[in-house]
Amino acid sequence: MSYRDGLDPVAIGGRVKQRRELLGFAQRDCPVDGVGYAYVSRIEAGQRTPSLSALIGLADWLHVTPEWLVYGDELPSPCVFCGRPRRG
Repeated sequence: MSYRDGLDPVAIGGRVKQRRELLGFAQRDCPVDGVGYAYVSRIEAGQRTPSLSALIGLADWLHVTPEWLVYGDELPSPCVFCGRPRRG
């Protein structure tokens, strides 16, 4: 079983795009290793579910938690994906 099972790529992509635009970032601004603008574009279009490492990197870039990108809501600390405590 993969962490991607049961995830909604359209919802995740929509949250990535919403947050990126809110922060005024372009897709080409993404500093995450292995995540180019074309990958960001496919994620935002709901055509790809990001890998776990990409999801964590995107969350850091967009100043949100990975859970917010996946579920649209914050979950209790620590992060269920990486085990790190929440930012305060």
